[in-house]
Amino acid sequence: MKIDGKQHYLWRAVDQYGEIVDVFLQRRRDGNAAKRFFERLLKTHRDEPRKIVTNKLRSYGVAHRELIPEAIHDTSR
Repeated sequence: MKIDGKQHYLWRAVDQYGEIVDVFLQRRRDGNAAKRFFERLLKTHRDEPRKIVTNKLRSYGVAHRELIPEAIHDTSR
């Protein structure tokens, strides 16, 4: 999505029922941005997830390994 001619990325978290839990807009889509998004989610929702389902963006793997390695990370469709 472009804002003032600059590319921004929308991050969304959805629970197992399909309800949107959090939405976050950032300029970058790298490992640090993913970690920032995951930290924000973990701070607002105190329970750590058992399973994380993401697309195949590699930055999700970085955040998963560093913040919640005990959760299952599923990248299949």
